[in-house]
Amino acid sequence: MLRFYQRWAYRLYPLRTLILIIFVAATLSFGWMLFAAPVAVAEHWQLSIVLLAVTCLLLWLWATLFSRQLPSVELATGFAEKLKLRLQYGIYYLLALLVTLMLLATAYLGLRALKGIIVALFFG
Repeated sequence: MLRFYQRWAYRLYPLRTLILIIFVAATLSFGWMLFAAPVAVAEHWQLSIVLLAVTCLLLWLWATLFSRQLPSVELATGFAEKLKLRLQYGIYYLLALLVTLMLLATAYLGLRALKGIIVALFFG
């Protein structure tokens, strides 16, 4: 699982600045919707903008956290070093599970928002 995250982090790493720019744009547009947009527009697009901002933040976090080389347990000589490396692997696994759960939650909310947009466009 960590290798999968690391491979995708290497692919996402060059796109970090673009991801941050999209995050800032989504945050600014959320602020505009919160304070200046008409109510109908804000009701319609607010969840989508929040999901875009959260997804960009998660992708940036993924690219930043997992782009480092994973430590090698075989190179450790002592018991304390091996224990330290295994704890690091455990923390990386917990981070990977947390990022996975957050991405699944945003995907679920994104599908709900998409369903709402489709219903409003075609059936409303």
